[in-house]
Amino acid sequence: MEDFNSSLGQLIAKWRRCSGMSQAALAETLGNQQTSISKLENGSKRITVAELAQILYACGLTFGEVSDDLDSLFIDKPQPLWERINE
Repeated sequence: MEDFNSSLGQLIAKWRRCSGMSQAALAETLGNQQTSISKLENGSKRITVAELAQILYACGLTFGEVSDDLDSLFIDKPQPLWERINE
């Protein structure tokens, strides 16, 4: 799960930078501290779907626009057992 949080944090940092925002600006927009954004981006803080939606909105993005990025978090991951049952 740590790898997932770290990878998602890297995506959040990418989206923030692409929107031209600093960590401090994003934090202010969300009513958070800059350290909270830093922790999200380095993967040391887990994020809820609601928080992710707020971050995307602040960056001018939608889930639809970042769906390929989010899908990439699961590429090359082992398939669940029920999908490998016939192997």
